[in-house]
Amino acid sequence: MTGAVSVHLSKPHGSFKEAFKLMKYSECKSILLDPENDNSFIDDMKSYWQDDKTKAKNTSDFLGGPGVVLLKSCVDCDLPDVETLGQDETKNDVQLPTSICPETTAIIYMTSGSTGNPKQVEHSHFGLVNTPFGFKRLQDKTRTVEVVYNDRPFSWMGGSIIPCLLHGNTHVFREGGITVEERGVFDIWRIIVEEKCTSAFLFEITILDLLENEAEILKNNYRLNTIITGQIINTLVADAQVKFCNEIVTVYGSSEMNIMMANAVDYNLVIGKFGYLYEGVEVKIVDDKSKTLPREHFGEICMKSPWMLRGYRNASTKQVQALSDGWMKTSDIGRIDIKGNLFIKGRKEDVITRFSLQIFSGEVEECIADLPEVRRVVVIAIPDTRANEEMCACVVFYQSSKVTIAEVKSHCRERLGDNITGHSPKYYLQFETIPTLATGKEDRVKIRRDALKLLNIEH
Repeated sequence: MTGAVSVHLSKPHGSFKEAFKLMKYSECKSILLDPENDNSFIDDMKSYWQDDKTKAKNTSDFLGGPGVVLLKSCVDCDLPDVETLGQDETKNDVQLPTSICPETTAIIYMTSGSTGNPKQVEHSHFGLVNTPFGFKRLQDKTRTVEVVYNDRPFSWMGGSIIPCLLHGNTHVFREGGITVEERGVFDIWRIIVEEKCTSAFLFEITILDLLENEAEILKNNYRLNTIITGQIINTLVADAQVKFCNEIVTVYGSSEMNIMMANAVDYNLVIGKFGYLYEGVEVKIVDDKSKTLPREHFGEICMKSPWMLRGYRNASTKQVQALSDGWMKTSDIGRIDIKGNLFIKGRKEDVITRFSLQIFSGEVEECIADLPEVRRVVVIAIPDTRANEEMCACVVFYQSSKVTIAEVKSHCRERLGDNITGHSPKYYLQFETIPTLATGKEDRVKIRRDALKLLNIEH
């Protein structure tokens, strides 16, 4: 498929029709779909296909969108599969570009959208080929990366199989939801041992789960070469370097920027220190007016590199504003020290970080405010020992409203996905009024304090 553009999308926590809507939004011409072993998803897929097949002349007409091809055959389903098409020599009418250039879009990473549509991050052929440059540096740091455990979604840059494919490594994965399960760490470690993984991309909470269950985990005496994480780690997490692996490597990157740096954690841990950037990466720290700040000053981190995104597909105004003169505003707050080390303090005020998802509270508020019965809504961050932060939606209804909090929750899940890999809040509270400051703006400090009290969460 030389010249074709690949769109990576993790299966939504919804119906086959919802998955199809996302693909239509991306203007895909065809879809290669793996139904996995999810019987409900397969049944849903069959149902929609059977309902529409009498009206559709071919799969391209199905639901008015692109054609669907299954990765494997599905019983009692008329959708074609890869093996069947491969045996049919007459099916060779796909027109691909006659020529491509390094800056042509090669792949689109997709993230779960907070307003119903996901962000679509375009990367060029040049960027794609050079993306493994970051992973190659990671390999140099970790010495041997041959079998990598990674349960991040394929649609995320951090979960993409492409770097492993280009370097000939084995990519071991499973459904990402296992990460947030209380006992999920035992399944994760069992897979790591059975597949003889040499390295593993793990969320900070998984590393903490390993430490909490140290005695049981270490019974098999298995040890990783490297644990890789993309979060700010504390001294407790650093203890895993002694017990479960030879070293911990922290990486900094995103679907937009790819990997910008990968550095081993030393024993004299400085919380928030990510170290040196890769060659070819430029960084600057700016204030609220985008003025460049001197070293040792905190501000928003902006970056550029030869392998960063070429742009957003169907970009919103906010997404366009994040890119300026080749620089990407990361929404992270940090500083650069005299020696050139990058330190990250945290997120901008309106961004909530749940696991490695970065969620703008304002976009979630906009989604809830679309309900006509909602008079006012404020979404605030709630500390969480597993996810780092969770979201709480504080909602005020009109007096005549008959809508319930349960219906607001359902609305969010439909528009934003779940509260694990999606952008839905975990908590919902009904307020009589929203506390405000003298200026009329929401008093978010008091709102957060009241929410913590109602949720019986100490902080």
